[in-house]
Amino acid sequence: MSVASSAHGDLHDDRLAPLAIEVLAVGRRSWGGGWTPALRVVAPGRIELLGNHLDYNGGRVLAAAIDRYILLLGEPGAAGGTIEVSYTDPESREHAHESLAVADLEGWQRSSPPDTPTDYLRGAVAALHAEGVRIRPAWRLAIGGNVPVGLGVSSSAALSVGLVMQLSTDPLDPRETILLAQAAENRAGVASGTMDQAASVAGGVIRYDAEAVAFEQLRPDLGDLAFLVVSSGVVHRLGESAYPIRVREMAELLAIARRELGNDAPEIVAGITAEQVDRLVAAGAIDDTLRGRARHIVSEVERVATGYDALNAGDWRRFGQLMSESGRSSASDYDVSHPQVEELVAEITGQPGVLGARMMGGGGGGSVLALVQRTEIDRLAAHLDANYFARYDMSAASDRLLVCGSSEGARSEVVGEQV
Repeated sequence: MSVASSAHGDLHDDRLAPLAIEVLAVGRRSWGGGWTPALRVVAPGRIELLGNHLDYNGGRVLAAAIDRYILLLGEPGAAGGTIEVSYTDPESREHAHESLAVADLEGWQRSSPPDTPTDYLRGAVAALHAEGVRIRPAWRLAIGGNVPVGLGVSSSAALSVGLVMQLSTDPLDPRETILLAQAAENRAGVASGTMDQAASVAGGVIRYDAEAVAFEQLRPDLGDLAFLVVSSGVVHRLGESAYPIRVREMAELLAIARRELGNDAPEIVAGITAEQVDRLVAAGAIDDTLRGRARHIVSEVERVATGYDALNAGDWRRFGQLMSESGRSSASDYDVSHPQVEELVAEITGQPGVLGARMMGGGGGGSVLALVQRTEIDRLAAHLDANYFARYDMSAASDRLLVCGSSEGARSEVVGEQV
């Protein structure tokens, strides 16, 4: 199955029409009013339902693509070997235009978090180069999106998926797209796993197996429930959070386990058992910090397995309980939350119609994911406006509360006058 092919679906969704008009205007600002793109790619953001920090540890994660998108319009450029990019900077809201020589990006790699969205483009070109994937020889790209930046819903992963699909002239299957998009983020200075990219590529709700880089499509019936993403007001940047530190800690844990346990050692961090953790503690091989990290991994693996069954059975009350347990473990044992995020979790928990709430994503800020009865969403929003949002002067913030709809996976389409 090729990811980069679709003639129908989300590309014609009315929800995308304003975004498509906006991105077309961005391109025409750089290349004139007659600029007409030839290829359109749309990649959705995602929410992580259960499985916090399991993907780079080789575990399974429950995730879903949401109806917020990165949209990329492309057409052949005039200068051979050059990629031009036009976009509105997500922070300054100013128009930006850059030209990159493809040959100069072979082997490119940042050692610090990305400065601008263009670094993801550089990373994508370098990743495609490294894998021998043919790259469009001359290309103009206009990029825009409505995936909130800094909220922990994977705007950078959606962008990287979209860039790989725009720039490659070779057909790519889902696994190839996932790994290339991850490599693009890594080269841009972001230490990411592969769950974010997989959710964007797959669409819908999935159980993702990070060790195999494979996903299973799920079709849960939410009934009168909805997942809400609630902003904490603390901007989340994956490259600047505790995420890369936890990646290093987990590599250390696995190395210790292999040294101390020999043939009994797990092949991946997510394969470690409670009994093995106890043996490492008894041997004095790990300190209290690594013990807590390992305890989160063990319990989160169990929560994903239980949550998978609950989701398929429509037991949303149990699923909500597992979400809340995941959040507590992520905040305490794995220590990736933020005091203000946990304050927001406490504000949401216990409100009418709330089945579960937890911090979501890499940590260090971002958002809270809540499972809520649709009939109680307005009441919850009013409560937050009068309390948490008022305390932090967020009542006018446009993306302070998102009611998540489902989305198909990343798709591309040859276009013309109608984008």
